[in-house]
Amino acid sequence: MNNFRTDTSLKLARAKRAVLAAGALLVSAAAFAGVFFPDGATTLHFAFEGSPNGDRPIIRPPAFFQAADGFGFVDSPALTGSARGVTAPKYFRFDVVLPPGTYDVAVTLGGAETESVTSVKAENHQPVVPEVRVARGQNAVKTFTVTVKPGALKDTALETDGRLNLEFEGTNPSLMKLDIKPSAKPAAP
Repeated sequence: MNNFRTDTSLKLARAKRAVLAAGALLVSAAAFAGVFFPDGATTLHFAFEGSPNGDRPIIRPPAFFQAADGFGFVDSPALTGSARGVTAPKYFRFDVVLPPGTYDVAVTLGGAETESVTSVKAENHQPVVPEVRVARGQNAVKTFTVTVKPGALKDTALETDGRLNLEFEGTNPSLMKLDIKPSAKPAAP
């Protein structure tokens, strides 16, 4: 009888730990999806290559944009992923839900199996990074500042949809990492 209680107690304790762990995972995922900067971070980090490290989740196709997630690929049917990043023959787009404001953005381009030529546009197709040529397996970091404007309910304009819209185009455009942080620069009119 004593053995039965011990086994039952152990099973109940394990079940409680499993439920608590699952709850913590759900809270952690929900915190990232619903909160701009998870756990007090000052920069949003996204990796499209390698393995997870700290606050940089790995994003791989077909991670389509979902409002509940707060980020993802949009209109990017030819996108492919590898251990070095994501690439497409001519175009892909990545969106991130952000509160209105001005942001400093850093993109790490390249990492593809072949040479890539990438231009970046943001918010209503505005060019922010001119054509960057990166040799096979190499990378280049480019930075820019962009303003995300508030949008009206059901607004379909890229500039006022409440998301940072980043378009990558060119010949074999490629992306390895993306970092976004609030800017000290004033908002654009």
